[in-house]
Amino acid sequence: MSKIVSKTEEQQEKGLKAIYIKAKNFLLDVKTELEKVTWPSMDDLKVSTKITMILLCIMAVIIFTFDVSFAQIMLFILGIAS
Repeated sequence: MSKIVSKTEEQQEKGLKAIYIKAKNFLLDVKTELEKVTWPSMDDLKVSTKITMILLCIMAVIIFTFDVSFAQIMLFILGIAS
């Protein structure tokens, strides 16, 4: 009976070691890949952020305009317009 228990414990230890080794290898691979990444410079990042914010504002104005226009059209169609 004790042999069966000890084999099961050994298998669990081997399984845990295998999981640990796989996790360690994965994290090392992630670190290696992140070292290969070419990160943008601060100037590039600032320009990209400005472009994104400008386009966001433009899209907000366009969506607002369509929303108000369609609301007025619906009010006119339903005869509720003032």
